[in-house]
Amino acid sequence: MGSLGLGLDLRRRVLGRAAGAPLDPFAGSLYAAFGLSRLLRTYAGPCLRVRRSSDGGEADIGLTPAGGLDMAALLGFTGTSSAYATRWYDQTGNGRHAAQATGAAQPRLVNAGAPDLGPTGRPMMVFSGAQYLDVQNSLGFLRNAEAVTLASLARSSSNAVQVVTQPALPVSPVVHTVLYYPNATALSMQARGSASNPVNTTATVTIAAGAWVRHIGRARFLAGAVDVSANGVTATTAMTPAQNTPDIDATTLLRFGTNSTLSSFLTGVAGGFVCARAALDIASLDTALAQVMP
Repeated sequence: MGSLGLGLDLRRRVLGRAAGAPLDPFAGSLYAAFGLSRLLRTYAGPCLRVRRSSDGGEADIGLTPAGGLDMAALLGFTGTSSAYATRWYDQTGNGRHAAQATGAAQPRLVNAGAPDLGPTGRPMMVFSGAQYLDVQNSLGFLRNAEAVTLASLARSSSNAVQVVTQPALPVSPVVHTVLYYPNATALSMQARGSASNPVNTTATVTIAAGAWVRHIGRARFLAGAVDVSANGVTATTAMTPAQNTPDIDATTLLRFGTNSTLSSFLTGVAGGFVCARAALDIASLDTALAQVMP
């Protein structure tokens, strides 16, 4: 009977590992990945580092065995005060954590003891128009790139232009790619791969105002195309010239919540951010992100 029990226990463990996590199929292709639940089954570190407003104390908040954010630990640490993210840990193992040292620029997770929750009951981060996070060790993200993918889980509460993220290289006109809201009812991906091209290439899809969106953008520089997807609805625009980006580093870190010049901030809420130096499959990534919508 003892050996049978051991066999059943091992079977449960194998099945648990086989279930995996949403981004496991992309594990070898990701540059950085941030979520409020476990995105990759191999990740065993904390999810966030938070600061409580009452005394400025900070603590790492981990993930539960089931993969969700440890809300008991978060609320136990915060008490009746508010909590803000100072560090969002990169779950790829690449060490590209997203950080923010300035209190006023830190997104909120708990408001006066009440957690900020999305419609599914999962936690979310609140961006009120002045918050952003810098991805560490990311100056080379756009260097000599054949393609990049940027994706987020977010909901906008503004009708203004709002940038989710914009890696850019220090040339003129700027070589960049930007995932953004042009207004309350549209999502766009824009890119320029060469300083010799005076025109940006933009792909745009329509959304419902105030909707939660799985927002995926791809700049396929060498293939000459820009793609955008919002909750599975996709648009593509041809881009010229078709070539890699310049072989230089950025001078500004990859940012989540604003652009490279600290303008056009995101006003709304967010629950995840993924980036890759590759053209990830949009349909598969959309399916993965749907599993962790706030």
